Amino acid sequence: MGTSWCGQTVLTTLGLGLVFVTFGSCRVLLIKFSANKDGKYEYLPVTVNVSAEFIKLAVCFTLAVRGFIAEQRLCKDVFSLSRSDCVQLLKWSVPGLLYFLDNLIAFYVIKYFQPAVVVLLGNFGIITTSVLFRLVLRRKLSRLQWSALVILFLSIVLLSNTSQTTVDHHKHHAVNHVVTSDDSGAESVGDICQAEKTTATSRNVSSDGGIIDLKKLKDSSVSFHFHQGHLLIIIQCVISSLANIYNEKIFKEGSGMEESIYVQNSKLYLFGIVFNSLSLVIHGMYRNKVLNCGLFYGHNVYSVVLIFVTAGYGLTIALILKFRDNMFYLLSSQVTTVVMVTASIYFFGFNPDLDFFLTSPIVLLAIYVYNIGKHQEIPHQQPCRSSQDNEQVCSEASALIISSDNPAE
Repeated sequence: MGTSWCGQTVLTTLGLGLVFVTFGSCRVLLIKFSANKDGKYEYLPVTVNVSAEFIKLAVCFTLAVRGFIAEQRLCKDVFSLSRSDCVQLLKWSVPGLLYFLDNLIAFYVIKYFQPAVVVLLGNFGIITTSVLFRLVLRRKLSRLQWSALVILFLSIVLLSNTSQTTVDHHKHHAVNHVVTSDDSGAESVGDICQAEKTTATSRNVSSDGGIIDLKKLKDSSVSFHFHQGHLLIIIQCVISSLANIYNEKIFKEGSGMEESIYVQNSKLYLFGIVFNSLSLVIHGMYRNKVLNCGLFYGHNVYSVVLIFVTAGYGLTIALILKFRDNMFYLLSSQVTTVVMVTASIYFFGFNPDLDFFLTSPIVLLAIYVYNIGKHQEIPHQQPCRSSQDNEQVCSEASALIISSDNPAE
């Protein structure tokens, strides 16, 4: 019976990882496919996220209500909120805000790099997660793990340098998505509804802060230049790590493991809808486009499928953080990396050079070393004699080793 349960657990874990990799890979590809030939989005990316949040909330709320009915719980017990309940509810606003920012940044990171490079540079999230584990959760890392993180960081910098030649230069200028008005200062409905514009031209203008001519940069003597794409990657990794760590913490702290994941997710996605909807109201260009063109103006087949894939991706991450942990999430992302490199070569004509092929395995190897380094510096367990005089010493030694294996959160 124990063997059967163990086998079922392994299969469940593998299935969860497979679903995560599938949704994660499809999400990156669909973001790329949903842009037009100029690399611009004819729809508002935030509408994808707010629609996905509605789908996730509908799914989780339905399953939560179904659970309440099965438990024969009264409505007044379910929906009555005390002051402490309201405080607990507000905790979910933090990951809700962070995930809102993370999902929105993802649409603009893809404009700077090929999808394969995006997921490889996304491995910087392992560094940010490890540092935040140390600072927030006080989890110690071995010296081997810190060494692996240094190698990983240097490899990502080198990989980023080699990947600059693969950026689509005409797409690079599409990031500042503001609507420009004509000389008279008036905007027509057609101007508002058309694809996002840019205030920067394709000229090599050095005075445009943040707009970088990568072709000119490639031909110059500068071997590496930090541009907006790198900054977005770093910001996204920090935000994503904070969101996942905080989300895992409130999923599991106190009586969190006893509370239904559908109830917890309903709280999270409620705030996700609030923050995404607020961006549509507060941002002037977003508000004008929705009022004049409609919420789903400019959407295509890829963006519609992207809405459901994003919803499935978010639900899968919640399951991982609830029943596994952040490290399982990061390790599963490495499989996504392999899938995306292969897909980029097939779909986007990505032609990696020798430096890319030499650097990418170093990134994956550093991640492998980081994971095997978890138990490298655990004190060696001394054999305990079975005599009665040493039973207390044996017990204390065993407790010390167990506590080193499972650091307190």
